[in-house]
Parts: sequence; structure tokens; C-alpha cells
Amino acid sequence: MLLTAAERVLLHLLPLWNAKDAVHPATQEGISEGTGLRRSHVPRALKRLVADNSVDVREGRLRGRGRKVRVYGLTEAGIRRARDLLAGLSSEEVRFGDRRVALAALAEELRVSPAEIVAGLDDEATYRPRQVAIAVPKTDLIERDSELRALAEWAKGQVPVAVVIGSRGMGKTALAHAFHSGIRRTSAWVDIVVDDPEALRTHLAASLRVVGGSGTLEGIDRDIAVLKPLVILDGYGDVAEGVVDAVTSLFAAVVANPGAKLLVLTQEATPSYCRFYGAAEVRKGSVREVRLKGLSPEGTKSLLGNPAIAAEALRRVYLLTKGCPLYLTLIREGDTKRLREVTRFTPAEIRLLLFSRGATR
Repeated sequence: MLLTAAERVLLHLLPLWNAKDAVHPATQEGISEGTGLRRSHVPRALKRLVADNSVDVREGRLRGRGRKVRVYGLTEAGIRRARDLLAGLSSEEVRFGDRRVALAALAEELRVSPAEIVAGLDDEATYRPRQVAIAVPKTDLIERDSELRALAEWAKGQVPVAVVIGSRGMGKTALAHAFHSGIRRTSAWVDIVVDDPEALRTHLAASLRVVGGSGTLEGIDRDIAVLKPLVILDGYGDVAEGVVDAVTSLFAAVVANPGAKLLVLTQEATPSYCRFYGAAEVRKGSVREVRLKGLSPEGTKSLLGNPAIAAEALRRVYLLTKGCPLYLTLIREGDTKRLREVTRFTPAEIRLLLFSRGATR
């Protein structure tokens, strides 16, 4: 099932036909994200659609942005054309995991629009969900460009497993979220329960089911072989022996199926007896380690959100927090309660940190 760039744009814009306000999905950037087309290909497709009166263009102001941008919408002719195209595709079969299913039936099964299924098809008519819902805290990402580049290179390369290592609050989850949002591939995110290996397997099976897997514990290895997914495990550290065994088994399944990827976010203080790989795996290229350190003084100042902070006050904050992004975020927000919960700072140190954040030259 091969669709032209213009047809993909038509189907992407169809759900937006009655949008009164300017919205991001109707911009060139949003169209590129929604269709999977390269940003450079979108203007050419739009130019053809505008020329044949299928799409019109206007200027609008997106919420939260100052200047106006171009936004695109379907004309009446464009709506008819997109609906006819969608109707013709609804009975077409697509591949999802290891089975073939009618496009309309798959859309109903997954509770998404048929246009979303079409937008997620690759050149071999295999549906690959473009996004997986990931519940992660919203965090500013500062001074992590080199780590993002390392993960991007890993995703394109031959090394099957990457491990992001950092102490609590260093931004492992935020880094993984930023990395994941920049790639387009079948993926599953699992939050580890440190003492419950069965929960890990169950959540993994359920996540793989959403992207075409069997949804069964017994089918996990086969799902990995067929789907070649990116699996992200968050919260690894001082875990129960059964969890170590489960991750070790997953590690083996990913290594055995080139193209599959495993990303594990792990605590710096993970005991040696909880490690699921060793130095030998790193040396022979089965594992790539990415280590997160604290922010620099400049990064600390940026995250605190006070460009005029006094040098001595910045020095105090930096020495106490060691540039930990989580601690700095809580200080910026004045969240005394959370600082007491997640740090070892004394009440006096917390008061000093909050005072220092607001101190100016």
C-alpha cells in the first residue's frame, strides 16, 4: 500500500477540517510529525494540493507563540478527496505484528482513527504506532545534548542494549523521554516494580500487545523477534532476584534478534549482584553505557531560572546540590515538602537553598 506524500497530507488534515483555531498539527512542522514525511518534503506536497484546490493556507497564531505561522486546512474539494481515499483504503489489509487485518477493523480494535493507521504505515504496509503513551514528569532538559546524540547513534547502530546510569534525580527518565520523542519506531515503555518480576513481564506483554504483539507472557520472546521493538525499562536498581532474572532474559532475547533494542535506566548505586550484564558485554559491543553527571554551574543557574543570582549564592546551591536537575527544579519551584521527601537536606539547608535561589547581585 503505497501512498503519495500529498495523499498522506490529505489524510492527516482530514480530522482537522472543522478546526476554528490555528493548531500545531496544521502547520508544516505538525504535518511532518503527523505523516512521517521529511520536513523538506512537506512544502512540495502542500504546494501541489494548494494548486489543485484541495488545501488552502492562512496565517494564524498558535497558543503560546507570539508571531503568526502558516496553517493549512482542507477545502470542500479536499475533504471529499480525503474521504474518498479513506473509504477506498478501509478494506485494505495491513500487517500488524505477525497478522494481517483490514485497516478499518484494526482502527476499531485499537480505538484510533483510520487516518492514524494510514499515517503509521511503512513502505511494506506494516502498521507501526507513531506514539506510545508514556507517563513521565515534565522536566527541563539542560546540558544533555551529548547524551541525546549518544542515544541517537546507538539507536541507528548495531549495539542492541544501552544503559543510562545516573544517581536519583539526574534526569534519566527525562533524557529517555526526549530521546524517544525524537524517533519513530515500535516501542514499549515499562516502569519496573523493584520486587515484582511478574509485574514487569505482564506490563511488557501488555505494552507489546498495543504495537502488534500477542499480549501473552509466553509470547514475549516471539513478539520481540517479530516486532524488533525498542523496549525501555525505567527504574532499575536494587531489585529482587526475580527482576534481575526477568531483565537478563529480556537482554538475551534482544541480543538474539538483531534490530530489537533495549534501553535500561538504572541507578548509579545499583549493587553488583543486581547487574544483568558485565564488563565482558560492554567490551564485545553488546552494551553501551551512557553516564549522567550533574549540571555545570552555568547549567545550574539556567535551571534555577534566576539569571541575576549572586555568585556566592550560586556557589552554595551548586555545592549542596552537585547540579542535580531534580533538586534544582524543586528549589526553583519552592517545593519544601518534596525537598524533604526526596533529599537528605536538613531543614536549615533547605531554607538556605530556597533563600539562595532568590538572592541577586
